Amino acid sequence: MADDLFLEKGAVYRVDQGDELVTEGTFKGICMLGNDTALVFETKDGVTRFINSSTVLYMDLLESAPVKDQPKAPVLGSVYYG
Repeated sequence: MADDLFLEKGAVYRVDQGDELVTEGTFKGICMLGNDTALVFETKDGVTRFINSSTVLYMDLLESAPVKDQPKAPVLGSVYYG
């Protein structure tokens, strides 16, 4: 479905967590952080940052992933919610 939206590995995002906490970096994936889900980014400084998904206020897509890095279809169900 062309209208489905998903996070693209390799795309660059700006993540606002409120209180002037902003991360800008390349999306690497999703992982578990304790009992929560974290979004994983690599910043321009080479720092790997794990952001608890419940703290994200909004995300801006700054740059799409290169065509070679884009999946053919989103893989759903790789993280357990519930």
